[in-house]
Amino acid sequence: MSARAVGFAALCAFGLLHWMAMVEPAEPGRALAGLAVALGVAGALVAARRRPGLAPAVVPAGLVLALIAGGLDAEQLWPGRWGELGTALGGGVGGLPGALIPYRGLDPDLRLVIPLGGTLLAVVAALLAFWPRRARRLGFRGPALAVLVGLYAVPAVALVGDAEYLRGALLAVLVLAFLRLERLRLAELSSAGGFAAVAVVLGLVAAPALDPVRPWFDYEAFAQEAVGARSTRFSWDHDYGGLAWSRDGREVLRISSRQRAYWKADNLDLFDGARWVRNPVQAGLPPAARERAGVPLERRRAWTFPIRVTVRNLRSETLPIAGVAEAVTLPGREPSLVRPGVWSAGRAIHRGDAYRADVYVPQPSRRVLATAGTAYVLDVLEDTAFDVITSSADGRRESEVYVRAFKDTPRTVGYGSIRPAAEVLQASDLGPVYALSRRLLRRSANPYEYVRAIQRRLETGYRYDETPAPAARTLPGFLFDARAGYCQQFSGAMALLLRMGGVPARVATGFAPGSYNRRAKQYVVRDLDAHSWVEAWFPGVGWVVFDPTPAAAPPRSQAFADAPTAGRGDVLDLGTTRGAGPPAPQEDPPPWGAIALIAAGLLAAAGLARRAWIARTRPRAAPVSELERALRCAGETVAPGTTLAALEARFAASPRAAQYVQALRAERYAPAAAGGPTAAQRRGLRRDLARGRGMLARARTWRALRPRLH
Repeated sequence: MSARAVGFAALCAFGLLHWMAMVEPAEPGRALAGLAVALGVAGALVAARRRPGLAPAVVPAGLVLALIAGGLDAEQLWPGRWGELGTALGGGVGGLPGALIPYRGLDPDLRLVIPLGGTLLAVVAALLAFWPRRARRLGFRGPALAVLVGLYAVPAVALVGDAEYLRGALLAVLVLAFLRLERLRLAELSSAGGFAAVAVVLGLVAAPALDPVRPWFDYEAFAQEAVGARSTRFSWDHDYGGLAWSRDGREVLRISSRQRAYWKADNLDLFDGARWVRNPVQAGLPPAARERAGVPLERRRAWTFPIRVTVRNLRSETLPIAGVAEAVTLPGREPSLVRPGVWSAGRAIHRGDAYRADVYVPQPSRRVLATAGTAYVLDVLEDTAFDVITSSADGRRESEVYVRAFKDTPRTVGYGSIRPAAEVLQASDLGPVYALSRRLLRRSANPYEYVRAIQRRLETGYRYDETPAPAARTLPGFLFDARAGYCQQFSGAMALLLRMGGVPARVATGFAPGSYNRRAKQYVVRDLDAHSWVEAWFPGVGWVVFDPTPAAAPPRSQAFADAPTAGRGDVLDLGTTRGAGPPAPQEDPPPWGAIALIAAGLLAAAGLARRAWIARTRPRAAPVSELERALRCAGETVAPGTTLAALEARFAASPRAAQYVQALRAERYAPAAAGGPTAAQRRGLRRDLARGRGMLARARTWRALRPRLH
């Protein structure tokens, strides 16, 4: 037995040390703690050989200690925190596929789940290897070996290591030690060690010939392709055709944030005459300075808060972030601004990545916006520009138009145009849109009133439709003909109207807030939340979010589901106003009823398992003694010296009881020819004895004459 323990300890330690290297920095201390718990479980099971009924009690104790050794706080095992624990474990397990190993990220659920898997496997292996069996045998070595090899195989596949052949050779030696060491005599140990060493050397010589340049099966490439197929990508540029985004409800992000916000992945700050696209060239101040220009320091401090983003099923070249980020932290990478307000990690983010950022999300009141004024800094004036395409006898011409100030006359720059911008606009397809902007401007005293006028216009007579009529493929067609569309049409039209009125604006794309998980205290963002909205710039405030898409849209309907106030059309009522953040997390009361039922069920199962084990291991009572006990429990008096023949005659009125006694008498006097009472005869005797004697007598009779399988 000590030899098996030595082989188990060596193989288990080998696997655990590799397993704990799947997080960085590695955690060898947890490997040693897991090994100690596994050996403790093995010792307890060996001690339980003499009392097999104690073995089931080792299972829950070992699993609890494995959880603690894996990094779980003992307080998290309290029933009142089971919901929180289940959410954390579910989130970690959900983030495992596709996570980069060794894991260097910040997701606490992943950093918890990975070590827990190793310690739990070690304890399961100990239970399988040393479980008491009949005739004082121990364990199931085959299943235990499969678990121990898996403890090494998982990190071996996930990690890029060196000396892989030597590691594999050591694994083979440890497997042989676990299987055969206890069967070797001391005199044979040296010979066995010599043969093992020779096999390792021969394998080292032959390995290069068996290791071609191209693998027989490239499991790493297969895993990468499988993970990539489950990830979702989005193309954020507007096209105004039918909505082609993924809509199957797949979770793409989990975000810890004290404030509800829209999670922006990119800006579309160029209107090319037909649609909104990304502007590859940005002039003026550096992007970071441009985004916060003109915002007082006290407001930046008051409206800045941290977020932590965990990537689920999403692949993106940019990082979804709320508002404007001052800095972003992604372990192993150096994220940088690639465009104003848009961050990239230098590679596509994918499942398992996690990053942090301090973000500035303005939360002004309506009064602050109404009194913000029009003192725009020069660096945002380019966000009042838009391209116009006109047709003439000598072909199509393109002009860039911009509006220097609120309600100002549009001006034309570039392309050698000498006509006034107003004439260029009126001669283009955008003429009706420009006329609409002039009408709305006449009724607006300040930019915020103009914003609200546009929103009211889009709320009246427009509806949400993900497969709009062909007329909606252009913004003028959407505004005046189709009057139906989805987020791209609504946000694109509003941003264009704002620029025509001299209000700096752009289209933002990414994800609506998503649904708030009270247990995890996180926003769960799904592909259904992919969205497009508008950002308008206000002096002294910065970029403020407005969402003109109707609340019936899937992204907005999820956002409104748990919103403290549910205004339509104005995102200020959705969570960017002061104090409107996520609903205050409330701890759900512990489900004591369910806990009590589960506990009772576990106790009953443990009791039944113990009785079944005792029934299998101890000798059965003599059949005649069992019959006498059943008669006494049923209230039947049996005089000393009563024979089986007399009992058979006594039960003549109860045929099934008489048949049982007859079979018992035949077994006693002719054991070779009779097999004893059948299960049906035993059941018949039990029913006849209990008939008419009440529930208590029925229970006593059942206890004395329990059912048997044969």
